[in-house]
Amino acid sequence: MTGSPAGSPTEILDADACWQYLRSSYIGRLAVINGEIPEIFPVNYSVSGDTLFFRTAPGTKLRALLRGAVAALEVDGLNPYATEVWSVVAKGRPEPFDETRMSLPAIDADREPWEAGIKDHLIAISPTELTGRRFAVTPPTRWWPPVDFAADWL
Repeated sequence: MTGSPAGSPTEILDADACWQYLRSSYIGRLAVINGEIPEIFPVNYSVSGDTLFFRTAPGTKLRALLRGAVAALEVDGLNPYATEVWSVVAKGRPEPFDETRMSLPAIDADREPWEAGIKDHLIAISPTELTGRRFAVTPPTRWWPPVDFAADWL
């Protein structure tokens, strides 16, 4: 982990810490480009080695994924005391699962998506870019009462 710019309470995470957080969760938001429009979908995912896996059904998400454009998976979390927050973004080109060169972790092999329906397509993303940050939760006294931004819109 490395520090962020001077005076900032945000810590920039190294790749090992990013993978640790990705392995500690299983819910994220997948961002894809559908034509020229960004789309974001909640997904539950698994990690095996340095690859992320999730299931999907035919539709907008799958079509966008199979076009070969870079996708991003963002995963966030907080510590048990809700005093520290983290966020990791993994970017890479999605591809269909290939059992000849990929393997799922045994514990996650049968994980099913939360949304009802058959999700026959297993997609893999091996991130080419992995970024993350961690920071302390700011006490509400630092941002309350709300600031009137009306003058900024003029």
